[in-house]
Amino acid sequence: MKLWPRTMAGQLVGLLLLGLVAAHAIGLSVVLTNGETIHSISRDQMVEHAAVAWRLGSLPEAQARSALETARHGNARYTLDVAPDIADGHEAGYDQEAIGGKLQSLLALPAAAVRISLVRHDARNADLRIALRTPGGLWVNTLQHPVMSQAWMRPLRFSVPVSTLPVLVIVFLFVRRILRPIKALAQAAERVSRGELVDPLPVTGPAEAREVTSAFNLMQERLRRFVEDRTRMLAAISHDLRTPITSLRLRAELVDDAPLKAAMIRTLEEMRVMVEETLRFARDDASTEDTREIDLRALLRDVVEEQRAQGRDVQLRGDATAVLPYRCRPVNLKRALSNLVDNAVHYGQRARLALSAGTAGALQIHVDDDGPGIAADKLQDVFKPFVRLDPSRHRNASGARDGGRGGHVGLGLAIARSCIEAHGGRLELENRGAPEHAHGLRAVVSLPA
Repeated sequence: MKLWPRTMAGQLVGLLLLGLVAAHAIGLSVVLTNGETIHSISRDQMVEHAAVAWRLGSLPEAQARSALETARHGNARYTLDVAPDIADGHEAGYDQEAIGGKLQSLLALPAAAVRISLVRHDARNADLRIALRTPGGLWVNTLQHPVMSQAWMRPLRFSVPVSTLPVLVIVFLFVRRILRPIKALAQAAERVSRGELVDPLPVTGPAEAREVTSAFNLMQERLRRFVEDRTRMLAAISHDLRTPITSLRLRAELVDDAPLKAAMIRTLEEMRVMVEETLRFARDDASTEDTREIDLRALLRDVVEEQRAQGRDVQLRGDATAVLPYRCRPVNLKRALSNLVDNAVHYGQRARLALSAGTAGALQIHVDDDGPGIAADKLQDVFKPFVRLDPSRHRNASGARDGGRGGHVGLGLAIARSCIEAHGGRLELENRGAPEHAHGLRAVVSLPA
C-alpha cells in the first residue's frame, strides 16, 4: 500500500489517526441513523419555549394574548386560537414523539391535547409547529425554527481537527522519543554490516528497546573477541609452521637428486605462501581500518594505473573523470579489486573494469576477462580457500582457474569476497556469453549506496 507510511513512527501515528476518525465516524453515524433530525439541544429548547407559551396561554384570555404577543421574536411565533393549526392524524416521527412525550410529562397533558408537526425545507431549515390545548379549551399554536442535526456538521469540520491535531502532535513527539534508540540501533547495525567498529550504544528508551540495545552491545563485544581470538590463533599457527618449513627447506638443499630437490623446494615454497596468505586473510578479515569518504572512480583509476605500470593490459571503461563520492575502507576495498584484476589478467590475459548503477541504488563494478570461463556448477567453489577446479593441474598451469593471486594458492577470491562482504556488498562470478560458448569470466561487485 503506497499511501501507508513505511516508518514505525508514521504507522503508529497513522493508526491513532484512523482510530480517532473511526470514533468520530461511529458517533456521527449513530446520530444520523437513530431517526432524529433536530439536534437534541435545540429540541429541548423547543420544548421549553412551548411549555412557557402554554403557561402564558393558560392566563385569562386578554392577558394571555398580550403575553404571547410580547414573547414573540424572530425565531418563534406564539398565538392563542380557538382551534389548533395542525390537523389531527398527522404523521409522527422520532422528533414529534420525543417532543410530545416530554410536553405531556412536563405539563401533565393527555395525548389528545398535544399536536406536533415538523416540515423540513432542506438539510438546515425546518418549521416546527406545536399546538397545546389550554385548560380553558383554547389552543396555543407555536411556530419555531429548530437547529437541525446536519447543521452541526459545519462546526464539526472545525472541531474534529482542533481536537485531533494536538493529540497527534503530542503522540508524534513521544513516538519519536520512544523510537530514537531503535533508529540508533538500526544505524549501528548497518555500520557493523559494513565491517565498521562502533562504540557501545547508550541503553535508553522503553524496557524493550533497552533490552535490544543491551543484546546488540553484548553481541558486538562477543564478535570482536571472537575475531581477535581467531586472528591470534591463526597468527600463532602460522608462526609455528614457519620454523619446520624453514628447517625442511634447509634439508632439501642438501638433497643431491636435482629433480627431487626442485620438487621438494617447490612444495615447501607453496606451503610457505599458503601460510603467509592464510595469515593475511585472517588479518584482513579482522581489519580495523577507518571508514571514510573517497572518490570511487579515483580508486578504480589507481588500481588500473598500478596494473598498467606492471605492463598488464588493464582498462577502465566509461567516464573515468567524473567524481563519485563513496564511503568505504579504501585500502581494504582496493585490495579486493586488485585481487580480482590479478585473477583476470593471470587467467584471461587482460582485464576490463566498468562502474555502473545497479538495482535499488546500489553500485556495480564489473571486472571482465577473456579467459576460458568456469563451469556453472563450479562458480561458487572458487571462493573456497585453497580449492582448485582441476587437481591434476599445477597452480601456475595456464588456464587453471583456482581463484588465486600472487602464488595462486586459492585465497585471492576468498579475500576479495571477504573484503566486499565486509562493506555490505556481494561478489558474484558469471560467464560471459552463452554457457556452451563462454568467452570470458565476469566478476560482479555489488556495493550498497
